[in-house]
Amino acid sequence: MSNLTVKLKLTGLNKLMRSAPVQAEVNRRAARIAAAAGKKYRLVVRPHRYTARAYVEPVEGAKITDADHARLLRALDAAKD
Repeated sequence: MSNLTVKLKLTGLNKLMRSAPVQAEVNRRAARIAAAAGKKYRLVVRPHRYTARAYVEPVEGAKITDADHARLLRALDAAKD
């Protein structure tokens, strides 16, 4: 068996992680989570300097209870393919 050495270039990896296809996939999955969580939650897309990023947060002014937090946790399954 031979030894294999892999060297990653961080700049190239960051470029890949910020690419349009990766951001689109992150957006798609986060949108599914937001839809499954209900009307009290919304999708926020804020790409980071190094990676694609989107998240789900409560709508401004929405009163969030423990039950709502549990709903959000259950909605995470919506991101799975």
